[in-house]
Formats: sequence, structure tokens, C-alpha cells
Amino acid sequence: MKEIIGRVQYGPRGFHQDASQAMKGDIVRALIETITNSDDAYGRGNTGKIRVEVEHRHGPWAVTTRDRAKGMSAARMKEAIEGLGGRTSGFEEGQDVRGNLGRGAKDLPAFGQVEFESICEGKYARIILEETGETRLLERSATKDDRKQLGIPRGNGTVVTMHVRDNIVCPRHARLKEKLSTHFQLRDILSDPLREVTLVDANSGKNEVLRYSYPDLPVVFSEEKVVEGYPEARAVVTIYRNAERFDDPPSDPGRPGGLLIKGRRAIYENTYFSFETSPHAGGFSGAVVCRYIDDLAVDHDRRFLAGESQDAANSVPIITRSRDGLEHNHPFYKKLANAIEEPLGELIAAEEERARGEGVHEKASLRRALDALGRDLARLIDEDLKQIDDEGLPPETGGDVPPLKLVPEQIVTYLGEDKTVTVQARVDLGVTEATAEVEPGGVVELVDGSAVRLAPHRRRPDLLTGQVRVRPLVADSETLLTVSCKGQSAVALVETRPEAEVVEVEVIPPESLEFERDSYRLTWTKKRNVRVVAPAELVSVEGKDVRVTSSEPGIVVLGGMKSMELDDEVEYYVAAFEVEARTLGSRGVLRAELGTTSASSNAVVTRDEEAPNLPIKLVDEDAGNSRAVVGDLEGQRVIKIMGRHPGLRRYLGSAPEFPNQDHPLTLAIFAEILAGEATRMVMERKYPTGGADELDAAAMYAEHMRYMKKYLARCHRALVPESALH
Repeated sequence: MKEIIGRVQYGPRGFHQDASQAMKGDIVRALIETITNSDDAYGRGNTGKIRVEVEHRHGPWAVTTRDRAKGMSAARMKEAIEGLGGRTSGFEEGQDVRGNLGRGAKDLPAFGQVEFESICEGKYARIILEETGETRLLERSATKDDRKQLGIPRGNGTVVTMHVRDNIVCPRHARLKEKLSTHFQLRDILSDPLREVTLVDANSGKNEVLRYSYPDLPVVFSEEKVVEGYPEARAVVTIYRNAERFDDPPSDPGRPGGLLIKGRRAIYENTYFSFETSPHAGGFSGAVVCRYIDDLAVDHDRRFLAGESQDAANSVPIITRSRDGLEHNHPFYKKLANAIEEPLGELIAAEEERARGEGVHEKASLRRALDALGRDLARLIDEDLKQIDDEGLPPETGGDVPPLKLVPEQIVTYLGEDKTVTVQARVDLGVTEATAEVEPGGVVELVDGSAVRLAPHRRRPDLLTGQVRVRPLVADSETLLTVSCKGQSAVALVETRPEAEVVEVEVIPPESLEFERDSYRLTWTKKRNVRVVAPAELVSVEGKDVRVTSSEPGIVVLGGMKSMELDDEVEYYVAAFEVEARTLGSRGVLRAELGTTSASSNAVVTRDEEAPNLPIKLVDEDAGNSRAVVGDLEGQRVIKIMGRHPGLRRYLGSAPEFPNQDHPLTLAIFAEILAGEATRMVMERKYPTGGADELDAAAMYAEHMRYMKKYLARCHRALVPESALH
């Protein structure tokens, strides 16, 4: 019988499944592919621009990447796109490129149809790649219209357009910029002075250049390591001490800490190896440059294609198909990790010892739990304080009190945050409940349903009060919130926004040229407005032209010269400058010059500026009757838990180690203490001193317990895991 030779058929379903598994529904992964492809096309040492255009809308949307590099012919397109698993990038010949999996742009159809268009040597080529793997190819002479449409007025270039399905979420533009600007795989490209990557909001046409600046940090270890069992392998290891300790998880591709594992050109991972769970590892960052990783990848493929047996030292592909870094079970990876963990472990151990000598030695699990709870509590407290500040009361003269009122009447909500609206009704309406509705629907939802329970106001016997909680569903939309009862109604306009706006602090009228603030905390990768003010008398002498500069390259003033304008409301002159925070940890001085007069302000680039935080520290201290104290540390609120308080010592154990600090009973006590402090912060705002004679003790106590219930739930859930209860 004759033997029949065949081949496994790779059908449309398998093609799409493979692509989807690699991309994981994250458009950032797709953009990393198109941006690195364009960068490879320019080549190292050559100047080139890459333009990424993103539509933001409901329904299908498009993402386009443009370059003016070498372009592709139709034959090259066919080879690169249709040759699944083939070696087409030049990686296997040792070229200085990143492609090594033989799939590259073939994973892009995980999001929808992809169109590759290119002009190369006067020819226009286009290939359309469907989600099924099917392709359509054409080639002809390039026309003027082709060049105009592709934005390639002369020479060569390539445009890749992804037509994204409507079930793929389009990220907010600011969030997309942040993810791309910090992603570890793009850092070398975005820090290359010869490369310019621009992100464009296709809706508004607004564009921003994406940049990354490696921070200038002290080197604590630098050495070329030999990898055991691989005599030809060399790994250049450089470790820096960070300006602050970071606790971002390894799942965050934008985390500033970690060691970048690099090959010839690609950055494969950002890792601390076996020290990921150490709280002190976040004090270090660095790079491991090992070109031998690429040699292993090439050799494994060469042997496979030649039908040769694989070397035991390179038994599996070292680069994962899933685009998730290197294969940790590869023999070389294990040896490489061993070589690097030795010096890294010594640094972490020394850091741990130093921290122990400075006071309480907090266990890693407790530190992580307190950090997370501090951020959560800060958000909750800020929400409650804002609600208290918003709760305005009408005049007490009966004729001026409307039957029904919403406070505020202009409501701004931000995605991810619920907003509480106060309902005020006159007692003489004789109601205990009102009905809420929104029109049009789909913009916000009523968190607690349409029924609004009304109860006596704690300070106004003539009023009833209730609350409506709204949760935004989409950004940049408007709807009307209407509350009605007994033939009366009140209406408020609800606006939804993608993120909270920064509100500048009012300044005292200046005596000379001044910055509004003595110092600024700038958020890494973001821009913020910095205002300079001057009295009219000074401007009349020195003129209106003011210049602002920065002493630090990681803090960049955009548009250094401005003309000051008179603010009629305050009767002094103002100029606003946009400052970009490019390098994490940068500290510098902003200097303003108006004629012969100058002013300065300090600036520091931090990981977070807008997100509230409430640091929580266990300290080896005693504060009399108080188990905890809310104090100030470098201008920030902090809760210090007093480890020497008599009510805590018996549970914590001996100071300063406090060996029982992570015992479930101790953590439960911490939760009670922290909930009490959070409640006290809110109650002090709600019932300020000076009006004690008007306070209703029972009402105040009931209010206190309401907040305690809210904060206790969060604190216990954060500190006492379910597993500890069984």
C-alpha cells in the first residue's frame, strides 16, 4: 500500500485562537508589535518618526501606525504575512531586530481585520489580513493620491491599520498614553533621541510625543557575569538604587522597579526573579543585557528546521510564544537567574538589615496590606469629606426654602467613582420617600435604585434629607437627574468625565514675581500647568514677557517664553506654563525670569500625584492614651500605630521586632484602630469645634457609628484574610 504524505491543516479557528491568546484583548500588545516593527525598519542609529493614531468611539474603531522607513514590496508582504512560523525578520541571520517568533504582525487580527499598506521603490503594495488568516494582496505603481492618503510624500514607508471590533474596549487616551510611555518593552525606543513616537487622538487631532527617560540613579552593582554551564554566555548586570521603594506587582508592565532582561535589541522581561515577594526588592532597578538569549533562540530553530536533535542545554524555545517574556523552565533561564540572584539577594538582605536597624521590622505581608489599605482609606475619606463640603443648606427663612432641592445642582462624576447627591425636602410636604430617575438613560445608573428614603435633617427641623448615589457608565456625556414627590420635582445636570481634573490652589496676591506654589509634585509621564504670578506694578517696569526654565532634564518646560496677562478678578498678572515630568525621581528647580526679576520653585517627579494616599506605619512609640496618631510627614497625612501602647503590647510581642504583628488577632485590632481614626477625620469636619452647644449627641453618635461601620468593613477585609478565620 502506498504511503500518503500530508500536513496538519491550520484552519481559521486555530489561527484566530492563537492570535487571541497572544494578544489577550490588550490593544497595547498590538501597538508594541507595530511600534517595534517600525523601529526595526528604521534600524539602529538612523533617525525616524513613528505616528500612532487612535480613534476613540463606541462601536468599531481604528488604530493606525505610520512610519517612513524602508517600506515593503508585495513579495516581502506576502512572505512576512502569509509565511506563518517562518523566519522572515532577519533575526535568525543575526540582524539587530526583535522579530523571532515567525508570527509578528500575524497576531494583530485578534482584534479585527488588518490592512498593511506600503510604498517601496515607487510601488504601492497592500495586503489585507482577515481574522481567519485569509489574505488579499495587490501591487501597482504608487500614485500621488496613494502618497497623500498614506502621508508618505516621498521615499518609502508603511502604514498598518487595525479595524478593531466593537467588543474590544477602547482605552481612554490619557490611559493609553500612560501605558505606552511606561511599558518596559518600549523604553529603549522612547528614550532614543533618534526616534520620535507620536500618539494622536484621531477624534480631536491632538498629538503628543511619547518619551521615556531612564532615571539617573546611583549604581550599586555592575559586573559581567558568566552563566554556569554556558561558557559562551555573558550577562552584563547593572543594578541601581531607586530614589524611593516601589511595590508594583510583576503583572504591571509599567512598573519603574525591576531588572530589564535584554537581548540584542528586545527587552523580554522586567523581573526580580525569586525576590518578587520581598518588600525591599522594590528599592532597586536595573538591566541584564545578554545577547546569548537570542543565540539560543536561533540555534533551537535552526536545529528544528534541519531535523537535528536539540541540545540538552537548549531543549525548549527560550522565548515564549505567548509574548509573556522568557521561558522560566529553560535550563539557561534558571542558570541566568542563579547568577543574578546572588548579587541582588545580597543587596536586598542589606536593605532589610538597614530597615531593621531603623526601627520596627515590618513583615512583607503586613507592609503590602497596610499600603493597599492606606490608599483605599484615603479614597473613602476624601469621598466623604467632599460630600460634607457639598452639602449646602438653604436659608432658614421659610419663604426662600424650595419644596424640593438637589445639592449640588451641577454634578460632575468621574468614571470609577460613585457620586452622592443630597436631596432636601420641606417637612410640610408630608412625605418620607421620593423617586429618582435619569433621562437619557445609559449615562449613569442609580446605585441604590429609584426610591429615595427621606429622614429628618440633623440640624434643620424644617427639612428632610436623603441621598442619591449615581455611578457613571460612559465618559464625556450628560444626563438629567430628576427627583420628585407630591407633585414637586428638582432637577440636576449630571456630567460624566473620564478622570478627575486638577484644581489649582488660589494664591495670595503676590508682592513680586512668584510661582503659585513653593514646590510641585509632578506625576511621572504626565503634564501639568504651573502658574507664575506678578503684581501689576512690577509688570509695568519689567514688561510682560516671562521665561520659565528647569534645572533638570527630566523635568521639561514646554514653551519657555510666555506673555503675562492681567487677571481682572484678582488684579495681578498671570502666565501658565505646561511642565512635563519625563524621568521618575527627578528633582529640580523651576526658575522664572521677568526682566531683571526672578523666582524659583522646587519640583519633584513622583509615581502618583493625584491619587490620594494615607500612609500607615507601625512605630515603636507610645502616645499616652492614644493607640494611633494622625500626623504629618513631609506634607502628607500619616497614621502611626503606637506599638508600645499598653493595649497593643500584649498582642504584638516584644519591641522592636513585634513578632506577632501579622497574627490574625493583632490585625483585627489594627483594623479597629484604623477605622476609628478614619471616622474621627470625617467627624471632625462634619462637626467642627465651636458649636458644641448646638450638637445633638444622639445624632452625632449615630453618625459616628454609620461611618465606623463603613470603614470597619474595609479595614477588616483588607487586613484579616478569609483563610485566617478558619
